[in-house]
Amino acid sequence: MVLGAGSEVLDLGRTKRTVSVAQRKALHARDRGCAFPGCGRPPKRCDAHHVEHWADGGDTDLDNMVLLCRTHHSLIHHSRWRITMTGGVPAFIPPRHVDPARLPPPEPAPPTTHRHRGLSPEGGQAVGAGGGVTRSAGR
Repeated sequence: MVLGAGSEVLDLGRTKRTVSVAQRKALHARDRGCAFPGCGRPPKRCDAHHVEHWADGGDTDLDNMVLLCRTHHSLIHHSRWRITMTGGVPAFIPPRHVDPARLPPPEPAPPTTHRHRGLSPEGGQAVGAGGGVTRSAGR
């Protein structure tokens, strides 16, 4: 049995089809939004998806769940995309017409955050606290 920080049960098995509040919080922390490669939808705009579908015997456990926005949830259900889970991390396998080798897309670079410190003389860009470049407001 897997328990959350407040001793909430995080793996429900076949006892319940829908995710619990504790599971949703854990999915928000793990996936940080739609897990489909390149999608930026926030967790509150996502559904919890059973990787092995409930109707096919899939459990309502964190290692069988992934957050997907409505668009990608529908894509997974109505196309030949597949999801596999390895160590609690989802991998998306494209259909053959997208990638004949059916390899998962490469991991995107983690998003960076920058703070605005003022305009640079190079035309409306500012150097952030971490040394990155950000666009100024209004450009």
